[in-house]
Amino acid sequence: MTTFDDHTLSRLLVFVNEPRARLCCSAWAKHLYETLELEHRIRFHKLVRNRGHVLYHHSGVRKMGDDFEECVAYQFEIDANGHYDLAWNRSFGQWSAANERQVGRWRVQGNQLECTSTKGPEVQDGCVRFGAAGRVFELPLDDVMVGQTEGSAQPLPWEFLVRGTPVPKVLSLHCDCEVAAPVALASEQRAANGPAGGQSRRDARYIEVDGEMHEVSADILANYPESDWKRLMTCRIRFGLGN
Repeated sequence: MTTFDDHTLSRLLVFVNEPRARLCCSAWAKHLYETLELEHRIRFHKLVRNRGHVLYHHSGVRKMGDDFEECVAYQFEIDANGHYDLAWNRSFGQWSAANERQVGRWRVQGNQLECTSTKGPEVQDGCVRFGAAGRVFELPLDDVMVGQTEGSAQPLPWEFLVRGTPVPKVLSLHCDCEVAAPVALASEQRAANGPAGGQSRRDARYIEVDGEMHEVSADILANYPESDWKRLMTCRIRFGLGN
C-alpha cells in the first residue's frame, strides 16, 4: 500500500473532501479513497466525533486447571481529540493479581485502531500506577465500534502488548503485528542457548513448555508438589504472572 508523509496527506485529504475537486477525476478520487483506506477512517472518526468518546470493554475468563483460571478486563475510553485512557486488571484466583492504568494516542491504520502509550502522571503510593510510554498495539476496529467483546480460550496478541510483554511464539504465528517477528527470533535464540534463565543452579529443576526447557521457579518448588509444576510454570511462562 502506498504511504504518504503528513504534509502530502493533509493536501490530499483537502482534495478528497472537496466535492468539486473529486468530480474532476473520479478514477483518481477512487484511487485515493482506497489507498488511504478512508472507509475505515471515516466510519470511526464519524462515530467518535458524534459521541465525543467511544467506550470499549474486553474481558475474559480462561480455565487453566481444576481450580486455576485467568480473569482479565480491559476498559478503554477513546476520545475524539486523539487520546485514550485505559485501565486493566488481571488475576489468577488467589495466586496473583495485577492492574494498571495507561494513557496514550490513537490513530486508524487500515481496519485496526493503533494505540501508542505515553507517560502518565505521577501517583501516590497505594494508587494504581500508569504503564510505561512507548507500548504500541492494535485493536480490531470492528470490535472497538461494537463496544464490548469477550475473550476466547487464548488471549489476544494485543493483550500482551498492552501489558508490555512479548507475544508468545505460539500466538505470534497468528498475529499480523510487526512485533511478532522479533519475539519469535528471541524465542528461537533462547532455545539455542539451552535451558531458559541463563546459568543453572546445582539444585535446579526443569520442565518443558512449548518445546523449551525452563527452570522451575523457587516459589513453586517450595510451595507446590511436583505434579503441579508443569501446570503452574506453563501459566507463568505463557501469560506472565504480574505482567
